[in-house]
Formats: sequence, C-alpha cells, structure tokens
Amino acid sequence: MPTENTTDTAQTTRLSVNINSETAAFLKQNKQRGISLTESIRRAVAMMDLVERETSGGNQVLIRSKNGDMRQLLLF
Repeated sequence: MPTENTTDTAQTTRLSVNINSETAAFLKQNKQRGISLTESIRRAVAMMDLVERETSGGNQVLIRSKNGDMRQLLLF
C-alpha cells in the first residue's frame, strides 16, 4: 500500500512493487545511463498517460522506422 510522505513541500508517495527480471534489467540499464529509478518510473507513467489520453480520444499512436515504414502502437 502506498504511504504518503507529507514532510516535503510537494507531496510524494513511496511505492514498493514487484517486477520481473526484464523490467529490473531495463531499470538497471537506465541507472547505468544516469537515469534514476524514480525518473525511469516517472517517465514510464508519463508515457502511459500520454498513450491512454490519445487512444481514449480516438487517436492512434504510430511508430515510424528509419526507412519511413509506419506501424500502429498497440499496447493497451
């Protein structure tokens, strides 16, 4: 269960989560690149929020490859 930390001027939430080995490896790679665990999770949530907002509004999220081919991102 998240716990609220109200000692800071901005309210934060401390989380404890279970992740699979692939996710742990990805987070470790990011950490080696100088991206903290907190920042990695923040970016992941921001990306999920973006995709959810766009797709719930009827939009598509597309990926364009280097050669110009496009495909639709289907995650959720």
